[in-house]
Amino acid sequence: MVTAYGRLDRAALTRAQTSYDTTALLSAVEELDKIVGRARGQDGLRDILLRLHGMAHAVINGAGLSVSTSQESLPELAFDATAEILQTISTLQGWVKLIEPLESLQSRD
Repeated sequence: MVTAYGRLDRAALTRAQTSYDTTALLSAVEELDKIVGRARGQDGLRDILLRLHGMAHAVINGAGLSVSTSQESLPELAFDATAEILQTISTLQGWVKLIEPLESLQSRD
């Protein structure tokens, strides 16, 4: 079947028309905005990674302290970074599952 957006598999399109929630894509856009905001915000993932680099650089490479000492340890900050990254990965994996059904619209002709 030919559409304005390319040739699509008719049976897959029929299934999608009865079961696919396109508003979920808009929710993904909103989630993306939140992820980017959190990542770039104060004490977000960007700041965590910069602090982590400073700590690791001082401890591993013997560099001077570039990050003020704080109450959190290097391993604790690494844990926080990992937790934030894993949460983001989980969200991204959800988006993959959301988008994959649209790939099935590919015409088989």
